Amino acid sequence: MMKKKLKDKLPFSVKRHIGKFSVSVLRALSRTSRTIFQTSDKVFKYSQRHGFNLERELPPPLANFAKILQSPASLNPFGVSDFLLLTEHDKAVPPETVEASIIIPVFNKADFTFQCLRSLFREIDLTRNEIIVVDNASSDETALMLARLGNRLRVIRNAENKGFVEACNAGAGAARGKFLIFLNNDTIVQPEWLDALIETAESDEKIGAVGSMMIFPDGRLQEAGGIIWRDGTTHLYGYGKHAEEMQFNFVREVDYCSGASLLVSKDLFERFGGFDARFAPAYYEDTDFCMSIRAAGYKVVYQPLSKVVHYESVTAGRDSNSGFRRFYEINHGKFLDKWREVLEREHFAPGKSNIETASNRGRGRKILVAFHEVPKPDADSGNVRMFAILKTLSKNYRVVLAFTHKRANDYEYERQLGNLGIESVWIVDFDRRFRREKFDFLVLCYPHIAYYVYPTFKRMFPTAKVIFDTVDVHFVRFEREVKLTGDKQIAEEAARHKKIETELARAADQVWCVTEDDKNHLQRVTPEAKIEIVPNIHTLFGRGKSFAERADLLFIGNFNHRPNADAVYYFLDEIFPRILEKLPSVRFRIVGSNAKPELFKLNSENVRVEGFVPNVEPLFESCRVFVAPLRYGAGMKGKIGQALSFGLPTVTTGIGAEGMNLTNEREVLIADEPEAFASAVYRAYADEQLWQMLSDAGYNFIEKNFSPEIVEEKIEQALRKLNEAKMTEPTDEFAAASEQRKH
Repeated sequence: MMKKKLKDKLPFSVKRHIGKFSVSVLRALSRTSRTIFQTSDKVFKYSQRHGFNLERELPPPLANFAKILQSPASLNPFGVSDFLLLTEHDKAVPPETVEASIIIPVFNKADFTFQCLRSLFREIDLTRNEIIVVDNASSDETALMLARLGNRLRVIRNAENKGFVEACNAGAGAARGKFLIFLNNDTIVQPEWLDALIETAESDEKIGAVGSMMIFPDGRLQEAGGIIWRDGTTHLYGYGKHAEEMQFNFVREVDYCSGASLLVSKDLFERFGGFDARFAPAYYEDTDFCMSIRAAGYKVVYQPLSKVVHYESVTAGRDSNSGFRRFYEINHGKFLDKWREVLEREHFAPGKSNIETASNRGRGRKILVAFHEVPKPDADSGNVRMFAILKTLSKNYRVVLAFTHKRANDYEYERQLGNLGIESVWIVDFDRRFRREKFDFLVLCYPHIAYYVYPTFKRMFPTAKVIFDTVDVHFVRFEREVKLTGDKQIAEEAARHKKIETELARAADQVWCVTEDDKNHLQRVTPEAKIEIVPNIHTLFGRGKSFAERADLLFIGNFNHRPNADAVYYFLDEIFPRILEKLPSVRFRIVGSNAKPELFKLNSENVRVEGFVPNVEPLFESCRVFVAPLRYGAGMKGKIGQALSFGLPTVTTGIGAEGMNLTNEREVLIADEPEAFASAVYRAYADEQLWQMLSDAGYNFIEKNFSPEIVEEKIEQALRKLNEAKMTEPTDEFAAASEQRKH
């Protein structure tokens, strides 16, 4: 109870500083542990090179620690699955149609080549893809090892070491795949490596090359895309940092990606004549090729879901004055001569202050969105709507999501956003990550979030235009609940939200409401507010089973949202008994997160409380009628739009249908009294002709009014208006309140 009181009463800025302090302590401990580990690693390796037997000389605990440091952590020990894979090579038949050709140039280092191939055999489907190894006259066991692998690979053997460039070009010339993937032999590919590269390349016809996240064997980041400076030198973005940090885990357009793991279409590679021979034998050929791709109007994209462990410089060595490494400086001069004009015009001067800006070539306008959590497309209506809005914004803008509450299962959803090119950041880390950035627009969602983050964000980004996204007008929802329940605490909540939402609407440069009804409610108390309609976004799904194949009634909703819990109990108490009189075998299926234990106690032959279901598509495709018996609420009811987007006939109340411009007896059935609602459910459930009419009309209605394309244009119109409008100055009252919340 005390914890909740403090949570409710502490100013947002204080909670943010407490969070930052806690995270700083954890980070310091993590850095200390990592430093000890890395220093120990160097000491042990140095000792080994000078004949110090660690296992014999050290006491047992330290000897075990040494074993851990000496063992490669990036690939599981050789096991039965590997043995079976390697002994099946006689059965391997070269594919007729090849999707991707993986080209690996090698020179000696047979052990590394074998580990690379072993990781590929685990990861790729050899019935659709091919591996081409170009052997640059290796003198160790490489040739014998490759021969023993039989039909699993194609081998090109050069009589002499022709270097990386010529080997790659020879492999590309022999390749049969739609895509070419150049891969170093000192790499170990990770799960999803290939699929992530190909899916990214196929997502946009203007993507010319896709590169992977490169990771050191100890787990540190080696490269998250590369920067080319104005002087022709390069910078590996994220080098030595934590690979898990979200600033390195979203898809970005970049200057270049390393040829150690780089996808390009075969057509494009041939159009440019392959890697430029002037950079033979090695170095700058990948950098130059990416420059050529971008000069032709294509994009080079970094995809963090494609991960590769890279034992850097195993083949070429590390001495810049000998072997192939000496060509780094030689080819830097050639590269600078070739691209000097473009570099002067389009690239940044080298410097720490330019790293973050230069790391992302997506030069569009920047939008910061503040939300209470990482949006989950499989959660409640507010989450689904926000995920869809972020996806829409990401097509034309650089989008950053700042979320205030961190959850245990955030990572998977952050990955989904990252794959859309959206960077997400916990509010505690926001200052550290973005204090030097600028944003053009701030989208502040929900009144309680917007009210607390407005002062901080407005101070940090004074020129940014502020959008208050209501999601729904909360004070209206609370006032309706009070009318139904007479609860005094909820009445206080309604008054508080009315004050907050009014102040925010006046201070913001633009307000987003989801329906005309919400707009009218808010406009009555703030006539000066500039309000635009940005409704829910609904993607159309398959229509599912036929009328005869379906059964059951369905309700879905987050039970932390009181209108949903009220609707279910109201339906069970007042409506469902009437339905059972005519349909005694029908089941009511209740789905949604945060269902309370007392609700599960209502399970029976006719009532099935399912709780949270990660994938609800099978339910929408197999249940016969969706019910939404809402007695209060505000905004647009996402559950109804979701049901209609599957073509699932829906029975709801006037409150449920509010703001969507649905017509009774055409797209849905609307009834407010228990007897009328039960009758409407029976009709939709029993009358196949009516069911089909509602299914078709509801599905078409969503397509015409709430599809991604329709709402995307509404968002663009709203932002165009905002761009042309003069910035709103906060009222004196709101400015004073903001200043007080800061302290």
